[in-house]
Amino acid sequence: MTLSTHTAIGAVIGVSVGNPLLGFIIGFTSHFIIDMIPHGDSHISKNLRVHKKKKGAFAYGTIDSIIAVYLALILMHVVRGTSELAFTAAIAGSIMPDLLVGLHDLTKSKFLKPINDLHFYFHDFFIDRYHDIKLPTALFAQIILIALIMTQI
Repeated sequence: MTLSTHTAIGAVIGVSVGNPLLGFIIGFTSHFIIDMIPHGDSHISKNLRVHKKKKGAFAYGTIDSIIAVYLALILMHVVRGTSELAFTAAIAGSIMPDLLVGLHDLTKSKFLKPINDLHFYFHDFFIDRYHDIKLPTALFAQIILIALIMTQI
C-alpha cells in the first residue's frame, strides 16, 4: 500500500484506541496485514531490488511521502477530541515497517534484515501465489479507501 493509505489507516487506529502505545502497536501490526492485499507496486520493488533502477522507486516514494505528510496534517486538523499523541503514534506505527525497509535498502544492516524479510513475506504473500494488480487500479482503489476513511474520522 502507499504510505498515504497506511497513514489514513493509522489515523483511524489512533482515533479509535486513544492510547499511544497501543495505537503504535496496532498501527505497526496493521501495516503487515494491509500490505498482504495486492496493490500494484511489485514491479517498482523488483526494478529497485533486482534491476537496480532507483529513479522510478525514488520518485514514487517521494511523491507518496509528501502526500502522506499532507494527509496526516489535514487529518490532524479534522480530528477533534482524541489524543494527538495516540493519533501520531498510530500513524508512526503504521508507516514504520516501510521506513525500516527503506533504511535496510540503504544500509543493508543485518539488524534490519529480519524486519525486511518479514515485510516482504507479508507484502508478497498473495502476489507470489496469484499475481499483482495494475498500479493505476490499485492507486484508484486506495484513493477511494482514503476518501472513505476520511469521511469516518
